[in-house]
Amino acid sequence: MLRLVLRLTGAVSLTAGAVALAVGCGEAEPDPLPQPEPTEVTFPPEFLWGTGTAGFQIESGLDHTDWGIWASLPGKIAGDDQPNDGPDALAHIASDVGLMATMGLTSYRFSIELARVYPTRADFDADTPDVAGLAAYDELIDALGDEGIEPLVTLHHFVWPSYVRDPTQPTEPQGFERDDTVALFESWCSRMGAHFGDRVDLWVTLNEPLVEASVGYLASIFPPGVSDTDRLVAVMKRQVHAHARCYDALHETDQTDANGDGAAAMVSIAKHDRVYEPFDASLDTDLDAVERATHFWNRWFTDAIVLGDLDEDFDGDVDVTGDPALVGRADYLGLNYYGVSRVGTLSLELPHVGPVPVQIALLNDRPKTDLRWDIYPAGFAVVIDDMARYGLPIYITENGLADSEDVNRSRFLAEHLFEIGKAMLRGVDIRGYYHWSLIDNFEWAGGFCPRFGFYSVDYDSPERTRSATAAVPLMADIAATLRLTQATIDGLPAYLSAPAPCEGF
Repeated sequence: MLRLVLRLTGAVSLTAGAVALAVGCGEAEPDPLPQPEPTEVTFPPEFLWGTGTAGFQIESGLDHTDWGIWASLPGKIAGDDQPNDGPDALAHIASDVGLMATMGLTSYRFSIELARVYPTRADFDADTPDVAGLAAYDELIDALGDEGIEPLVTLHHFVWPSYVRDPTQPTEPQGFERDDTVALFESWCSRMGAHFGDRVDLWVTLNEPLVEASVGYLASIFPPGVSDTDRLVAVMKRQVHAHARCYDALHETDQTDANGDGAAAMVSIAKHDRVYEPFDASLDTDLDAVERATHFWNRWFTDAIVLGDLDEDFDGDVDVTGDPALVGRADYLGLNYYGVSRVGTLSLELPHVGPVPVQIALLNDRPKTDLRWDIYPAGFAVVIDDMARYGLPIYITENGLADSEDVNRSRFLAEHLFEIGKAMLRGVDIRGYYHWSLIDNFEWAGGFCPRFGFYSVDYDSPERTRSATAAVPLMADIAATLRLTQATIDGLPAYLSAPAPCEGF
């Protein structure tokens, strides 16, 4: 989730349609006759109903990571919250899987943490995985299988072992800046494919690669905590090649089950895409900024791994076309959607990046989440349709909101699912939806204040008791009936704007 701390004011509100028209080129085509909005959407029986988490955010005992070190540094985390005080998920595998089964969910997205499987570099180099660490993930995957819940496994969700990235040495090359990290990541993917491939068919190589790069190397609120656009784009280029090599490794080690049955591996990234609006739609400079932001943040990475087209200097023009080391390295596209950002002459302009997007406390009439991000379901259609142009199946790998008072989640869920249903009526191949998240978690720099969970967690309880939010029965009903009506949405409470604000990102 892209969380830049730059706050700018002075904005106008545009509908998604107005933005699309504003950034169009040439003479506008006549609008087709408007079609009536559907009053009901339905979903096919094979549609995956899921939720997601990430290991570091819900597990404990990962102090020997970049994020473990980062959280121990004063002032890095809101309220100085500590991840080890979180949900302790590996101690609740059976009960958490039971919660999913009770909801009727059919898939679960989670990460396998490199630092848990290989706590030291010596462990990694010798390929001697930690027995307890590997067993914990075996237990989780087997428990999911017992309930008929398909795993979607992420192999890198922002967190590196400290032997790959050490935030106490920010001037040194870190993570994908290092010459050996791409090869290390390829080996990690190969080993995980070999071990889990008989039980896992859906894989995410990298979660939100541009978010990790930009918030760590531009906004400086993720490790390694620097602001250097040259280092930022160097990381992005390495991420593209790391994904491609991980993709190949997973397909090379893909396994069927013990009977020789099973689907082929489906491999991609989870890509964070946003709607970009101009601060002032009457200014050509702001409309140009929208085009540049959309290219840089939404399309640059996807163009590379699907088409093999690489804009190496980030100027909007393709420098390498159909690179055989990159082309066709996505079996589907994972889409994470959280809302809208604004760009234009009011944005900070940076080398390589161009105008820096702003997403916190935008001046408009849209309701806000606890993180003061716009609630904007209509924008979901914009990013879905833009991603659909690649012609690959789409899984919504993240979509959710911070809502500690449990007043907005149900309507948010229903309105975004309705947009998915409408997109499918338009012919978009969407195969699953993963709501972020199953349980409240350690929300990176925001600590425990932002509550994204279907189930709230009582952090004061030694048992870390989980309690269902109002969205749980709604999700269960939609998953069971495979339908959602506008009347259901209309019957839900109206949004409250930022009912319990958390510190922004």
